[in-house]
Amino acid sequence: MKSTLFAFIGILAMTAFAADNYTIQSFSGEEAGTPDEFIDAEFGGSLKISSSGTVENVQSGRFYVRQKFEDPFGESPTTYQLYEGREGSRKSELAEFSLPDGIAYGFVVKAKAYSSESADANSDLEKVYFDGKSVFAEGVSAMFVHRGVKTIALVPVNVESSSSEGDVSSSSDEMYAAAAAVPESSSSSDDDEYCDDDDPDCETEDDYNYDVKGDVSETANRANDESYAADEASNDVTNRFGIADEVRKWSAWGLVGVAALGIGVGIYDQMQYSDAKSAHDDVSDLMDKHKESIAAACGGKNSCYESVVWYESNDIAYQNGTKQEHAALYTLKKKKSKNKDTMDSYSTARNIWFGIAALSIAGSIVLFTW
Repeated sequence: MKSTLFAFIGILAMTAFAADNYTIQSFSGEEAGTPDEFIDAEFGGSLKISSSGTVENVQSGRFYVRQKFEDPFGESPTTYQLYEGREGSRKSELAEFSLPDGIAYGFVVKAKAYSSESADANSDLEKVYFDGKSVFAEGVSAMFVHRGVKTIALVPVNVESSSSEGDVSSSSDEMYAAAAAVPESSSSSDDDEYCDDDDPDCETEDDYNYDVKGDVSETANRANDESYAADEASNDVTNRFGIADEVRKWSAWGLVGVAALGIGVGIYDQMQYSDAKSAHDDVSDLMDKHKESIAAACGGKNSCYESVVWYESNDIAYQNGTKQEHAALYTLKKKKSKNKDTMDSYSTARNIWFGIAALSIAGSIVLFTW
């Protein structure tokens, strides 16, 4: 049983170690970041470290970059830092990726990013950019992150956007033709009339008329803006509850600690059980030898043997301690009973702690691979 539990702990430890290899534990890189063509500094010539250490509640125009630093001679060979600034002039040239369902934005900010699904754990991208909605990188066509033992592919947005823009452009003439074919309403001359708020057909100043005849890109941008409002609300919820992955990870490590404690105490109880069993067996051997001596003294007479054994085991005089010189069987019987109780106690405790360890191991594996 112990070997099986140790095997479980080994598998769990390897799983947890592999998971942490793909996650940034803390941001501790350079104090100042260097702007590039994708992200500009707001003040001075350097990017400042993100004050919150994450990307949330991002204002329009703000931009973040996560920078990887490698120093083989430093105290930590690889470190990371998260900087904030504003969008650079060539931000639109970055490859953009959205998150699949079920992946929190806060998790991706600390997850190492890869351009290949089979990339080595240390071959993650040096710079990854964030705007609170999408994830960006330069010169990649795919992006992958790891959660536990799972590899997750982010969704390329640029490809979809290009396709969508192509569809819009190719259909703009048809849209214009359709709009031109619709006869003008006879009520168009009444635009300046008083607008009753109770009239469902009344067009207020807040309504927006999509221009299908003129600038199609403006129409698309307006539609995107309205879509972003919904995305903002969704993203805000994701950021607020994005710590779920961190909670799961540290809960899993907590269960690993409980499992280690359970195995340690269980092994100690097993050792005590073994000692008690040895003592119990030794007393049993002494009792058997003493009974053999009684049988020899009785000359093979069974009635004599039974009487002496009962007398030494149960006589009140021996139990009261008045004739201790003949109380060998009574004394040994008491020791054997005490050792049996000790054995049973340690056996029960051992089984309980090993059971707790097994349940903790199972729970940790579930949390690490969730």
